[in-house]
Amino acid sequence: MNFIAVDVGSTFIKAAIYDLEHPTVLYTKKCHTPQPLSNPDPRYFEVDAQAIVDVIRDIISKCAMMTRDIQGILFSTQQHGCVLSHPQRPRDTYISWQDTRCLKENPRTGRRYMEDLEVLIPPEVMESTGVPIKPALALCNLYTLFQEENLSSQGEIRVDTLGSYIIHQLTGQHICHITNAAPMGFVDLGKKAWNRDILSRAGLDFLRLPEIVSDLSCCGHYDGDGLNLAVYPDLGDVQTSVFGTGAKSGDMIIHIGTSGQLILIRDEYLPGDYEIRPYFDNNYCYVVSRMPGGRNFDVQIDYMRQIGEKIFGISLSREEIWQRIQRECIQGESTGGLEVDCGFYELPDRLADGKILHINHANFTPEHVISATAQDYGRQYKRFAAVLCRHEPFQGTLHFAGGAVLKNPFLRDAICRELGVSTSISAQQDEVYSGMFQLAQRCVAQSYCRERGHVS
Repeated sequence: MNFIAVDVGSTFIKAAIYDLEHPTVLYTKKCHTPQPLSNPDPRYFEVDAQAIVDVIRDIISKCAMMTRDIQGILFSTQQHGCVLSHPQRPRDTYISWQDTRCLKENPRTGRRYMEDLEVLIPPEVMESTGVPIKPALALCNLYTLFQEENLSSQGEIRVDTLGSYIIHQLTGQHICHITNAAPMGFVDLGKKAWNRDILSRAGLDFLRLPEIVSDLSCCGHYDGDGLNLAVYPDLGDVQTSVFGTGAKSGDMIIHIGTSGQLILIRDEYLPGDYEIRPYFDNNYCYVVSRMPGGRNFDVQIDYMRQIGEKIFGISLSREEIWQRIQRECIQGESTGGLEVDCGFYELPDRLADGKILHINHANFTPEHVISATAQDYGRQYKRFAAVLCRHEPFQGTLHFAGGAVLKNPFLRDAICRELGVSTSISAQQDEVYSGMFQLAQRCVAQSYCRERGHVS
């Protein structure tokens, strides 16, 4: 049986065709995720949702040209954001987790919109959701959007996860998986249902939301390109990547892609100063998100690129800059006394306010800046690892995942030194492929059991 798996990330949309029986990967494709809509305010990050669906359709068409023997398709997507479909807006837009409009000041209250929400929805009410009120949460940005644009609450107003929007466009079914629904900020994890009390407190109880499912059974069919594909629920990209590492309960995962996440797998629901996201096999992912990721390093890389372009007339891509840095600059652990605070984007406990400190006439070099930045990554991950472990010794296995850290062994080494870990396991280069392969096998097995009336 051949199966399409699609991972919709912030930077790339990656796809593969799996032969689940043999098992082999028959085909892979990677393309850029559509760019955000132009906006002079960098706090806004919206993408034309239909443009994302168009890329998905194109991927399916290309897969159909590779082989006609394809039975199913599974999606893994970025989390926290949402797609808003509103009759007063010109298009359906994906409001990304990178959108921080909720940090703007509400002229009616003199507080940030997020601070208004913190008054309306106290922490004890949010506890059942597994996530706190924070920048990038769909709840916060939807509240801000309706306040700012004075949108009507009448008519067909639909909010989807990115994955459920894609599924709806392909099949007409309005369904999302619990792993993607929960990080939006208004799901009761215990009941596995939308928390209408939270929506009501935020003045958003009129939204039409998809049905939440927790299993991996087929949720609809796509007919096109000569194919009839069973479509399976959308999965959260963090959980999919974690699944691909092979980590077990008690293990910790450092996932560094565009952003960073620190994850501990546990088999019990213990709220703390971290997020709790539903995982597979009745486990939970304790997560600290907004950790330093590839985009934090990109602040420095883009500075170097601008020097090349504006001063020397040389244009190099981020990838080319990284290759040169690793080849010519990363020669040791020395920082020359330089210290970097890598908080160039919001961190878990504070807003963006990065720094380069203790510069003197001799130490302000690319080598020292990069080494000091990697060292601060280690400090940040060590600090929040203690929070996840509730300040008890970590006794599991440490796994690394995500393209930004897997391509940069010096960064892994720096983090391990700070954590005091001598050994760790690195995932395959694209651990999401491994996770989706195994989960696709589960999808087929669960649908098989359901068709025959068995409990999967």
